Amino acid sequence: MIRILYMKRYLFFFICLALLICATGIVQGYIITIDTPKTVIKGSPLLVTGTTTFPEDSYFDLVLFYSKYTAGEVARTRVIVDKTQTFRVDFDTRHLERGQYKVEVHNIVSDNEMFVERQLGSSSIVRRIIQITDRSDEISITSPVTQPLSQALTISGRMRGIGDGVLTIRVFGPGDFTYGPEQVITKKGFADNSGDFSTTIPVPSPGEYVASISDKNGFIGEYQFTITGADTKKTEIITPAPTIETIATTIPATTIPETPVIPSPTKTQASSGILAGILSLLCFILITGKKR
Repeated sequence: MIRILYMKRYLFFFICLALLICATGIVQGYIITIDTPKTVIKGSPLLVTGTTTFPEDSYFDLVLFYSKYTAGEVARTRVIVDKTQTFRVDFDTRHLERGQYKVEVHNIVSDNEMFVERQLGSSSIVRRIIQITDRSDEISITSPVTQPLSQALTISGRMRGIGDGVLTIRVFGPGDFTYGPEQVITKKGFADNSGDFSTTIPVPSPGEYVASISDKNGFIGEYQFTITGADTKKTEIITPAPTIETIATTIPATTIPETPVIPSPTKTQASSGILAGILSLLCFILITGKKR
């Protein structure tokens, strides 16, 4: 009888312990796991994927830190749990320095309750370390970065260590302009194993263009070009000095009205006039005398 009593006590104890563990698991057993690649080339997106057991509409922040010396926040994005309980986030790395980074889960909220890391299930993974590398210096661009529209877009350069190989070029520009991918063959130089390449891509208008270049090992880098309008060189027009004939034909002659000249009487004309006057006077006297 006593033995049965002890067995009942032990059974009651184990049942209570199991219930306590289950209750603790309900409160503290939520899980979040994140995954990232170990290495990302600068310019390629840093992809963070994960799963969680938190219910729908729970949310948390994914924070990217630069951890070369001390952790400094670089970017942050919020994840809202949906019914699939999976998530995916891309971080832009185009403007990041090469070096070591980490992604962490912060500010977990579910049903208006804040959770901290120690409340999560033991299988949770809320931190990942990433190394960002930079391959952009493997290519030296030799074509001008500023080109007139009539010659654009010429992309020429040399890639270190590729020899005779193939590059893939895509171009992005204003107005949602996209071109490519175009396969460009590199030719090995004489001095080393570098590969020279060149291609000309027609572009529709002036503006800022970005050439994205990759090879069989993945993304290499982005290279910016500025395309200006048509050539602005002015043609100098030399006007020859006008000749006398040119002046005569181009400048209308100005006509000066002539002033009428009244001729002055000569001495002979004056003497004849006096004599005629005397004769007229004598005739008048004779005529009047006869009438009397």
